[in-house]
Amino acid sequence: MREPILYEFENYRYAQGRDLVIEEPETHPLFAGETLDAMLAELRTRLRQDREQFNPALLQGPVADGIRAFTGEWFQRIDFPEFGISTTSDRAWAMFDEGGVNTLGRHLTSEEACLLRPWPKWLYLRQLLPDLRGKSAMEVGSANGFFPFRFAEQGATRVTGVDVQKRKHESAVWANRILGWKNVEFVNTDFLVDFTIPAHDVVFVSELINHTLCPMWAVTRLLSLARETLIIDTGVFESQLHAMELSTGWNRGSGAAQMLSYQISDGLLVSFLKVLGVRTAEIVKYVESGAGHILYLIDTRGVHARRASGDLAEVPVNQRRSVMQQLAFPN
Repeated sequence: MREPILYEFENYRYAQGRDLVIEEPETHPLFAGETLDAMLAELRTRLRQDREQFNPALLQGPVADGIRAFTGEWFQRIDFPEFGISTTSDRAWAMFDEGGVNTLGRHLTSEEACLLRPWPKWLYLRQLLPDLRGKSAMEVGSANGFFPFRFAEQGATRVTGVDVQKRKHESAVWANRILGWKNVEFVNTDFLVDFTIPAHDVVFVSELINHTLCPMWAVTRLLSLARETLIIDTGVFESQLHAMELSTGWNRGSGAAQMLSYQISDGLLVSFLKVLGVRTAEIVKYVESGAGHILYLIDTRGVHARRASGDLAEVPVNQRRSVMQQLAFPN
């Protein structure tokens, strides 16, 4: 990354590569010490119960057949307590990789993380969530539906899961038919371009913006959808400098593109939120130190109040229509 430059002109200052005024948001550890120990104990108890209570006979029957029909799509563990089974009860149903942030800083093995995913993430998220009772909540990138089901358990009155992947969406719809949540809805659409998605009080997104074609537009859209709170759980460079790096994945056999991932610096993300009108005091960071992983808890009430009153002074003039999503599309 090149060194930042500050230019001074007659009537304005121009910062290249960093924020002109670096104001560090309130910052806390994501988990550590006794909190981490308690989380690991709870997760390992769950794994031990899986082993001790496993009954091969449960791998047969309608629910098991339904899970089996989505083999290869279960990125998340969905539990069906009434039937004593989960989507990782048979290892062949689940997806196994490095485990990512669900290893809790490599305190869990990759296999443990994948058998539990995303329960490890939920254990730190549930401590940071606002009170969902009587609120609407939405996850963008909801995959198999794990977090929408948790939000319903927390008392949210209306819950929406949005995912662009058709089979992931279908697996969540099927799981909800078994679990029976009447206030949970799953929508198969692309939030980047679908302007029919209604705003919700609380919006959660995890490890998603870095996999979109236009990550900064993704942040812009998410902010518009969160009336009160936006929670962004993502991988970042822990740097105040402005940087973004693109990684790509390719199929070994066919050479087809498999994935893309942007790594954005913490400094760039916080500065961009300021460009959108979010003030530093409205952002709280929870950092998994040294892991390139930060959860941003953003109070969106102020920015929406300022927009409603026409106060867009903190947004660059030529970006205001885009920020307000007053976009002109060709006929």
